[in-house]
Parts: sequence; structure tokens; C-alpha cells
Amino acid sequence: MRREQGVTFVGMILIGALIIVVAIIGIRLVPAYIEYATIRSHLRELARSPDARGASQAEIMQLFNRRALIDNIRSVTGQDLEIAKDGENLSISAAWSSRVKLMGNVNACIDFAATSD
Repeated sequence: MRREQGVTFVGMILIGALIIVVAIIGIRLVPAYIEYATIRSHLRELARSPDARGASQAEIMQLFNRRALIDNIRSVTGQDLEIAKDGENLSISAAWSSRVKLMGNVNACIDFAATSD
């Protein structure tokens, strides 16, 4: 007689619980990465924009703040930007930390750095 092989009920419950925990963590982290991608996109658009090339640093900050208001960006403001002009080239960068509550008293701290290059 051949013995049956497979996963027991307890094993299935443990695998299911592990999948659920990983899914919850992923779902909680996705908004922070979406915001990072949006900020990076805005920095690249600003650096290539003809309006920003001839603008002062205060005007570039104001342009970013307008874009951030539209896309509901809260992690970075225009004052957090590092702006460098090298002739016609404009380089804009920002660095920030995002703290995401995972579950209970467990948080994830993610450091982001975005540049227009």
C-alpha cells in the first residue's frame, strides 16, 4: 500500500497566514513607492521644463509645490529640494524618509532619494 503525501491542514494554515502577512506588508508599502515615483517624475519634468530653466530657485520651488498640491504629495515640499544650475543644465534632487505603519507597533522606515538626472 502506498502512503499519501501532501501538505497537512496545519501546514496549509501556516502557508496561508504567511501569504496574508506578506500581502499586508506589500499593500502598506506600495503607496510610499508610488509617491516616490511621482516625485521623481515631477523632478524630471521640472528639470526639462523651459519655465524652470530660466527661473530662480524660489520660482522652481513654487512650481514644484503647485505640482505636489495637485498630486497630493506630502513627503516633500519645494523647500526640501536641492537645486543646482550648471549653465543650461538644471539638476533637482530631494531626499526624505517615509515611515509606514505595518501592524501593531511595527513600522517600516524607508529612505528615498530622487533626482532629475
